[in-house]
Amino acid sequence: MRKSFALSFLTLLIPGLLFAQYKVSGTVTDAQTGDKLVGANVIVEGTETGTSTDVDGNYTMTIPAGLRSAKVTARYIGFKQASVIVTASGTQDFSLAEDVLKMDAVMVTGVAGALTKTKTPFAIDKIDADVLEMAPSTTVESMIRGKSAGVKVVKASGEPGYAASVQLRGATSINSSGRSQAPLYIIDGIIIDPSVSGSPMGDISPDDVQSIEIVKGASGASEYGARAANGVIAITTKRGSEIGMGQTRFNYKMEQGYNQLHGSIETNGSHFYKLASDGRFIDIDSNEPYDPRDGTKNPQTNDYSDSSWAVGYYFADQPYKYSSTGEVGGSLELLPDNGGRPGFNHVDRMFSDGNYTKHNFSMSRNAENFNVFVSLSNHGEDGVFGDYIDGFKRNTFRLNTDVNLPYGIKLGFSSLLSKSFKEEANTGAFFDVTFFPWDVDILKKNPEGEFYIQPDPRNAEEANPVYQIANNYRVSTRDRALLGSNFSWSITPTLKAVGSLSYDRSGRLWKNYYPKGWQTVSPSPNYNDGNLTKSNSNEQSINGDVGMTYAAQLGDLALIARGRYNYEAYTYHYRSGNAWNLAVGDVPQLNTGADKSVGSSNQEVNSDGFSFGAQADFMDRYIVDVTYRQDRSSLFGPGNQVNNYYKFSGAYRLSEEGFWGGIRGIFPEFKVRFSTGTAGVRPAFSQQYETWSVAGGNISKGVLGNEDLKPQTTSEVEYGIDFSIMDRVSVEFTQATTVNEDQLLPVPLAGFYGYSQQWRNAGTLEADATELSVNASVLNTRDMSLSVGFNYDTYDQNITKFDMPSYLYSAGGPKIFYMKEGSQYASFWGTKWATGVEHLPEGDQASSSQFALNDDGYYVWIGDGNAYTDGVSKTLWGKTSTGMSQTYNWGRPIMYADATGNTIHQIGSAVPDFGYSFNANFRFQGLSLYALFDGQSGGEIYNHTRQWGAREAATGDVDQYGKEEGLKKPTIYYRDLYHVNAPNDFYVEDGTYMKLRELAVKYNLASLVDLRGFGISGLNIGIVGRNLITWTDYKGYDPEVGRGGGQLGSAVNARVDSYRYPNYRTFSFTMDIDF
Repeated sequence: MRKSFALSFLTLLIPGLLFAQYKVSGTVTDAQTGDKLVGANVIVEGTETGTSTDVDGNYTMTIPAGLRSAKVTARYIGFKQASVIVTASGTQDFSLAEDVLKMDAVMVTGVAGALTKTKTPFAIDKIDADVLEMAPSTTVESMIRGKSAGVKVVKASGEPGYAASVQLRGATSINSSGRSQAPLYIIDGIIIDPSVSGSPMGDISPDDVQSIEIVKGASGASEYGARAANGVIAITTKRGSEIGMGQTRFNYKMEQGYNQLHGSIETNGSHFYKLASDGRFIDIDSNEPYDPRDGTKNPQTNDYSDSSWAVGYYFADQPYKYSSTGEVGGSLELLPDNGGRPGFNHVDRMFSDGNYTKHNFSMSRNAENFNVFVSLSNHGEDGVFGDYIDGFKRNTFRLNTDVNLPYGIKLGFSSLLSKSFKEEANTGAFFDVTFFPWDVDILKKNPEGEFYIQPDPRNAEEANPVYQIANNYRVSTRDRALLGSNFSWSITPTLKAVGSLSYDRSGRLWKNYYPKGWQTVSPSPNYNDGNLTKSNSNEQSINGDVGMTYAAQLGDLALIARGRYNYEAYTYHYRSGNAWNLAVGDVPQLNTGADKSVGSSNQEVNSDGFSFGAQADFMDRYIVDVTYRQDRSSLFGPGNQVNNYYKFSGAYRLSEEGFWGGIRGIFPEFKVRFSTGTAGVRPAFSQQYETWSVAGGNISKGVLGNEDLKPQTTSEVEYGIDFSIMDRVSVEFTQATTVNEDQLLPVPLAGFYGYSQQWRNAGTLEADATELSVNASVLNTRDMSLSVGFNYDTYDQNITKFDMPSYLYSAGGPKIFYMKEGSQYASFWGTKWATGVEHLPEGDQASSSQFALNDDGYYVWIGDGNAYTDGVSKTLWGKTSTGMSQTYNWGRPIMYADATGNTIHQIGSAVPDFGYSFNANFRFQGLSLYALFDGQSGGEIYNHTRQWGAREAATGDVDQYGKEEGLKKPTIYYRDLYHVNAPNDFYVEDGTYMKLRELAVKYNLASLVDLRGFGISGLNIGIVGRNLITWTDYKGYDPEVGRGGGQLGSAVNARVDSYRYPNYRTFSFTMDIDF
């Protein structure tokens, strides 16, 4: 065996002894203009040998010993690559044609060896810095929004520093508790798994990002095994190698602007009380007018009729006159005008514009044997509570460097140090503001100079939202260190050893402080005497791999094979303490509390595995890429420690065939591709273990362990067609089908087990996705260019197997998501109000003449000879039916029950009909204009923010001011629809929208004035807007809303609007200087 190994090793070394080194040099230029291309890469295919051009576009490179001939390729971002075969020393110039469609962009994620876009055998998108920097997002994951088909990004909360939910294609998990639907992130080879660590991408400065590659499913991500069923997003940060050889470049970028709320919600601006002649309310006990600020009085309601059946029926249609906030006595305060009637707009007054600031300074250096990139960034974003809290601040430092050592050894190092601060808004404020009528002044202060905690004397439940935001101190700080290193050693021209090691450490401190003397509407001893919560969490992840890669050019066959062993170690520590009844004010320390509680948890995960991949490229037209991976992990049950994954991908470039010659001028590139593969989703940390709970000194059983628990397995089949038209238009079409088996579900257990449930592999979730991308270069000259792009996608997801009892689940708000076999995943379920005769009990359908469809689209009882608009004129509100199977209230909604008596029906779905985006990029000399629109058609949102306030007749739906008499509805009508806060179809709203997501107008002053004498090579100034305009019929702040985490694992699925921090728009001035 040893002799065989030694012989094989010598066989690999012999070529290096037979053929000597030789040098190739030349120039790389733009084929259209003849300009020298500075920083172009020139490489020897199949080896680690490469260099870049200097400031004059020149290069010199030594071909490794052992190669009789070498395929030398020149590449430059935005240009088509060119290759030649060289066999001896000499001069080789390259003239590169502009690649306006980016068909020759190089992809490295999920494949055994780097491939251009024209050769990739599965769907993979690459977004380069030139697009990302048009209007850079505040977080890295938001940078891909609208730029790739099949990528869904929903920012569930607009709170500054809050990460967006990202989902590629459909969901992969029915129950994502303790895990996520988010993809695996890889930053410069550093793996960040949100399913385990939850480490946010918000620590990374978007200005440092060079490119992002997106692999959307298991058919391309199998290389990453049990962590990659949700797809992979690989982020490459900037390096010194991107500039010309021998160059040093400095760059400074800044933005200064503001955040502004652009959406709103409707509250009730009218009342239903009896009024005295001077506009004051009349007290129910004394029957006398009274000061509306007097909380000891109660106003009389104004029943619409004196008829006995009309008691309790009143209409909120009268405007307020006086402010009800303040001290009793003195003159009454008239309300200001609010859109044509008196009152305060609480949304406008609670929110306030905030500052937006960003600074980034970087230095790049590229030398013959090393390169370095260093950056410092500062980012500040107040959000839309600029008058009260500081929002989000982040400082980062990045150092990336690569070194070429003798004997074919290359070392790379990537590092990030980040420190962030986030002051959060009290979430109760978003709830309470929806309950206050227009005569309440939430900004008025009492004689002590504090905001009134109860600004509405008639409401003894909801507290002043501004008081809560201004006085509750919620702050988190986070320190992050990302360190990665990699090496390669070219043992021979075709064989190299590779390896990497990465370290990801984060520490988070969180504090929630209610000062001593905190006010509440009702006494709350746990808070009135002060309450302090502190927690800290520390997590650390180490990932390493080592392996070998073989790459050779064997005539027309390019062959790559590689094998790797990888290891992962992860630890998590959490500590928390809560103290209340604080002895000392203004000293937020846990030891000052008379009452305390503590908590802690620890996790440790160890995993390893190995993978083998191979790629064959024959004649640049037949491409095959295969992967096999085996994973082991402490997250797997002892009975299923080993899990295997695979991928087979192939592409056929018909346009490279001889028979294509006749139509090559029309279709210069045409490729069909197919890929099938598997990947996994690992169980959460505790799911395989037996758990117990301790409460009040008593120990009780919780979850039964499962030693046979294994990861979910996702199998995907994907096929697609990619082609270009006359080098002006590129088209990519992809169809993917995914089967997610062995779903991890908490199955309830019979009582004799003594445990409530056990995590089992007990379900299947299937999904289909269709994606289309079209990009076009409409115009491209030296002085002017126009390019446009369009993305379209649609998907569906259904639970096809569910080996446990069905149940309803709440993702914030009512229990609206029904988990059961045969249902669409992320669909809404609840009460459906009758909309036709078929929704009446069978025995009452014969009396259809007594029912009518009202202007809300609901089928209501009106009696014979009446119209639904006759309620007031004929005094019909309050009357009831007789002689039918049930009693109907005049004009009020009727709950639909099917023949079995079931009242739970599908009432909507978070899954849109389709999503889309389109962009345009126009340049005229030094002026550039960029715009990105995105949106969706169909799909629903459950507006819980609009529902709860109906309990107190506080929402805009209840407001009848200005309506025609026949269309007015009493408050009890909306109390029916409130439905004791249970889910029903009245609050299911169309989620269709279109947004002007990004807009940038910039001018390069260096094109107008020669600034090189000042050491400035580029100076761009401009304005940037984000999230500027939204076209929608949705009644909430913003249709981009949802709930992250929980069982649905993503705000993409949990489209419930339930009192979240709203999204806002940003305007800023920007300046970018190169020197």
